This record gives sequence, structure tokens and C-alpha cells, in this order.
Amino acid sequence: MKLINKQIGQGLIECLLGLTVLVVITVSVSEQLLPASTEQIDSLKLSREVTWEKLRNSAKTKLSGRYSLNNDLELVFEPIDRLLSVNLNGNNLRMTDTSDVSIYRMARLTDSWEAKSKSDLVSRPASLVVNQILSGPITEIIQDGLGRIFLAEELESDSLIFGHIDSDVVPENALIER
Repeated sequence: MKLINKQIGQGLIECLLGLTVLVVITVSVSEQLLPASTEQIDSLKLSREVTWEKLRNSAKTKLSGRYSLNNDLELVFEPIDRLLSVNLNGNNLRMTDTSDVSIYRMARLTDSWEAKSKSDLVSRPASLVVNQILSGPITEIIQDGLGRIFLAEELESDSLIFGHIDSDVVPENALIER
């Protein structure tokens, strides 16, 4: 009987020591690791929020054009831009600024090709429309003459406008820089 009681006593002491170690670990986790984990989760949420904001916060993000697709497309867009003056901006990679936002570097490829003014809404697509070449005073005289000869109002210059771009269909809030 004495042998069994010694083994039970030793097992009980080892079990208590194991439980004590588990309690110490649990307390240290709750005091150290959980606040650190919560802080990192909040920081990650802030990085995501800054990256996905509809309007770019220039204090917390920066724009870059350094990515491989942009480098390859620059070879194609540069001659087109020189020829037509479309002004396609390649700095459209929105990245979190690590000096302001935490260590979580995030990036979002945005559409920087949208028009930022009413004049851009007309001039940029108009430079890409082939019919823009046909617009002019000589063409209008020819159109008016053909419209009167054939009695077709659709051919007259005030009805059939070559290369016309209607900018009124774009809402004002779409002109805000993103």
C-alpha cells in the first residue's frame, strides 16, 4: 500500500507542476501576446482601409509606376502618346507609405486613365476617334449641300456631327481624382 501512495503522491505533484506551468504560460500570453496580436490586427485593418479608400489619401499612400506590366506597356503607349497626345498616366499603383502606416505593405492597381476635367472628357476620346479628321468647315459645307440636294436632314452638319463626343453623360463625381 505504501508503494501505491508514493506513486500517487508523485503523480499528483507532477500534475500540479504541469498545471502551474500551463497557468504561467496562459497568463503571459494574455498579458503580452494578445495585446500585441490585437495591435497588429488593427494595423492590418488600417492598411487595408487606406489602400482601398475611394479617394486616395496622399499622406498615407503613394503612387508608383514601377511594376512589370507598366514597363512593358510603356513601350507601346509612348509612341501613341507622342502621336495623339492622349496622356495615359502609368503611375497607377497605389501603395501604403510604410512611414505612416504599419509594416504591412499593400498595393492596389487603380485606374488612373480617367478624365479629370470636362476638357479631358472631350479631347482625349476625340483624339482617338477616326471621324475627328472629317470634322471641319469644308465637311460641313459638303454635308449641308448633300442634305439639301437629297432632302435628307440626317446628312446636314447640325444633325450628323463627325467625331462628336458628348461629355454631359458623365456625372460630376466621376471627375474627382482617385
